[in-house]
Amino acid sequence: MRSGSFRAATAAVAGAVAGAALFLSAPTAAADNPPYADCPAWALCLYQHGGGTGSKVIVTPPAAGGNTKIVRLINTHFKNGELADNQVSSWLNNSQCQIEFWDDPSGELHPSDLDFAQSWHWGEKADYGTGSSRYYNNDRLSSMRFYCP
Repeated sequence: MRSGSFRAATAAVAGAVAGAALFLSAPTAAADNPPYADCPAWALCLYQHGGGTGSKVIVTPPAAGGNTKIVRLINTHFKNGELADNQVSSWLNNSQCQIEFWDDPSGELHPSDLDFAQSWHWGEKADYGTGSSRYYNNDRLSSMRFYCP
């Protein structure tokens, strides 16, 4: 083989190998944001869409030791900038806290209980999205009360 055609053949093989490596290592669109992704430890993550998808809000509960905290979503936004109040469709609790989820749009004294997360149940999830048996809670969540033993 002559040196010119050897270089051309080597370049073609190298290009094909590089292209195949790039193709095989490229992430798929679905892998970019798997359901309930990127929720840190000691946090409650609220997702805009069912099944832990879409934009999220990360809420940090109070420290352990019997501390209580009420969080209202009236001025809270998802990472995409949209208001989270009455727009949550799923959540993931990565804390040891007990959480009461309320439909309490005005911060009234008599909130409507929507859901409950038990304490010491790391990774507990709820889905209110389309097709969920709890769809009646979709886009109603406006505040939470944390109790962290």
